Amino acid sequence: MLPPIDISYIAQRLDELGEELQRVSDDSTDPIEPPPQALLTGLERLLDVLHAADSESRLDFARQIQQTTGSDPELILEHGLRLIVQLTDLAQRLNLPNQAQALERLALPLSVWMLRRGCELPHPEPVVNALARLANSLRQPESLLELYGLMNEIMDAIGIERALELETDNPTRPWRVLLINRAIVATRTRQPALMEAAFQTIVEHLPEEAPDFFREGMGQMETLDYPPPAREVMQRYFETWCSGQRLH
Repeated sequence: MLPPIDISYIAQRLDELGEELQRVSDDSTDPIEPPPQALLTGLERLLDVLHAADSESRLDFARQIQQTTGSDPELILEHGLRLIVQLTDLAQRLNLPNQAQALERLALPLSVWMLRRGCELPHPEPVVNALARLANSLRQPESLLELYGLMNEIMDAIGIERALELETDNPTRPWRVLLINRAIVATRTRQPALMEAAFQTIVEHLPEEAPDFFREGMGQMETLDYPPPAREVMQRYFETWCSGQRLH
């Protein structure tokens, strides 16, 4: 299930997840650093600031954030994502894998909510990780369609050319991960138009990845018995990128 793009939802989930995190931390015989309550309180205060600053005007939103915190919205988003990453890591150290995944997913609604208010996302790793995990867990066509739309929204807000330029010295290459997962999600929707758009992005921006991607995709067509229209799109790209000189 995809999380709603709503600050109140994030706050509610944080309350629920924070209770278990604090309980297990209190029961631990080893000191936990940083203490979960410090991280939870910091993120709760940040969400309160965002909720209070919410406005139909992007300019008013940014101005209110600046007046309240002395920082630009981008720095507030970066801080929020950093707190989510720390809480996720803390849940993993406390052997709470389900809570860790749920906390990680909060990076998605927080990022999209801020992007819709004109914020930029210079360091996308947390939200890309959340999208990748969601892509692996969703099965329902309507959920996959919604996830594909959110991936597009993130890409459009940042600009793919600019994003890929930023990856020159980034070994994790989050946008490469996003483009590959977007194409996988498009394939799993079984909608030829979405597959075409996502595949074209792969061949334009990640040509070195294309042969392996389409080779594996053709294997999935056979294994999962995709319908003929979806199979035709994959077959066409496979023949273009996995034959002749492109095979190597």
